[in-house]
Amino acid sequence: MGIRWIKLRNLSGLLLIGHFYFWGCSFMMTPEYPEPILLDANPSVAVRYEYGNIQLKLQTQILDGNPTAYRFSIFNQSDSISPLISKIFFPDDTIIVILPVDFFQIEDLGYVAILVPQGDDFEIVKNYFTIEQTGVFEFPTAYIRRKPVMLVGNVSQRIGKIPIVGAKVKIFDRTGVVGYSETNTSGQFEIELRFPFKDRKDLHLTISTGGRYSRWRDRIDFQGEKWLNKSVVLGPSALFISQGMVYRVIQNETPFREGPENGSPIKFFLSEGDIFVAETVAGDQLFGQIEILIEKNGYFQHFEGWIKNRYLKFIQ
Repeated sequence: MGIRWIKLRNLSGLLLIGHFYFWGCSFMMTPEYPEPILLDANPSVAVRYEYGNIQLKLQTQILDGNPTAYRFSIFNQSDSISPLISKIFFPDDTIIVILPVDFFQIEDLGYVAILVPQGDDFEIVKNYFTIEQTGVFEFPTAYIRRKPVMLVGNVSQRIGKIPIVGAKVKIFDRTGVVGYSETNTSGQFEIELRFPFKDRKDLHLTISTGGRYSRWRDRIDFQGEKWLNKSVVLGPSALFISQGMVYRVIQNETPFREGPENGSPIKFFLSEGDIFVAETVAGDQLFGQIEILIEKNGYFQHFEGWIKNRYLKFIQ
């Protein structure tokens, strides 16, 4: 038989088959990539959520009155009208509010918790706060009491209406002092009393100035109200001190006599701080006048008499 010539097309096929047989299929394997390539598909993202809460707790202690309930509200400091949350609690309830961690916004300036006792005219309790993490946030103990009775006023010098600084202002009853204050640089004072005092009829007010003027005293009556304003003017009138040499009495219970004799009748006793205007000097005795304001009628009354020099201090 003779040799048959292989066509060029068939020869190429034989060479390719032989190459695969000798080298294997390594050159035809799928390449490996370090990360998968997603074709025509949305990427998959895994997110882990962690949940937490914030507990706001408030304890109460009743000092005065009997509240029937409490309204507890949380406000943003920038909006004091619309509460973020508001709840009613009864006296035996534990005041606690549990909120999600995202309830409080980072961009907010801060918050205020307001407790309003119900059932009477109680004081409102406010706590300003910020939240930085989850967990329990406990406010200071809220002391519950009815709004106090307030006495406010001012004390001034009669001549020139100059404020009297540091005057001691006291309210007392038959048991002793129940309220105390001192006048500030404007001559003003403020005293708080517990709620029941608004109906009391046995209260007195005294003002002392360390001997600069005689002690002032008068009865006060709130007449069932919770606010009373009292202005007090101390010292002599300008007309009175223009009538002679001015002295100040330096001792309580100083005798003010009708005559210069030791046995002369005593008209009355003077107090430390009383002003005496001398007209005549006779040895260790001075004759002159004292001035007394008749509060009921609003006018001054002058009385003449004698005082020993040792009870007086010259002013002008």
